[in-house]
Amino acid sequence: MQTIMSEASVAVPAPPAVLAVSGESPARARAAAAALNVPLCLEKTSTEPLLVVGETDAWLELDGTEVRLSFDSATMRHRRRGGQNELLGRAVGVKADRKPRIWDATGGMGRDAFVLADLGCEITLNERVPVLAWLLNEAIAAASVSSHEQMRSAAGRMAVVAGDSCQFAVPSDAVLYLDPMFPQRKKAAAVRKEAVMLQRLAGGHDTEHLWDWAWAQPVERIVVKRPLRAPVLGAQRPSHTLSGKSVRFDVFVRNKQADPASRAEV
Repeated sequence: MQTIMSEASVAVPAPPAVLAVSGESPARARAAAAALNVPLCLEKTSTEPLLVVGETDAWLELDGTEVRLSFDSATMRHRRRGGQNELLGRAVGVKADRKPRIWDATGGMGRDAFVLADLGCEITLNERVPVLAWLLNEAIAAASVSSHEQMRSAAGRMAVVAGDSCQFAVPSDAVLYLDPMFPQRKKAAAVRKEAVMLQRLAGGHDTEHLWDWAWAQPVERIVVKRPLRAPVLGAQRPSHTLSGKSVRFDVFVRNKQADPASRAEV
């Protein structure tokens, strides 16, 4: 599966170089460097993120911290069985006889997207950071040849679109899903390191601009993932909210002809 690059996509930070895994063929690393239009380096640096690419694996690395994106992993298999998945599915409107089409405007590491695909939804992941879009495609490709049939099926329902989400029009029959980056004060060291890496790469979202774009889309349902006690994104009131232990899903259900300019105090 190829990443679709948008001509209107905005410039975002990218890894300064790709590094081939020592002792392995550099062919895949060279191909990744060419696809991302960055140089292939010969040794690790200590100040900038690197995309480390081997013959069958790839990960982001900075100061000894590795961030890997894999759907066919024990962690993701555990995540698929978690209680939060039920909340996520309910938030987007999954039912026994209804598997809505999803447009994930903030693809990131793709974990929520994979869970939704596993629940039976067709999902488009929109990711503006080129290296994350590349890694998402690699993770989907790996899951598509997994020994687990359910993993293969879920991977077949995922597609990646690279570029700034605000340059795209979301299909009117899709549910629009947003998970803007947000700081969390209390989290495990590994999660904290991953968040730092992603912040370094992506630089965060202009959430106000993102929300204005989202509210202008001709969709009936918008779902926003937020920290449990964070303010609502935008000025509209959610139709309802589903809360877990640390996050919540604000659900905005509206008529397709709703006036984008209509606002309510929150």
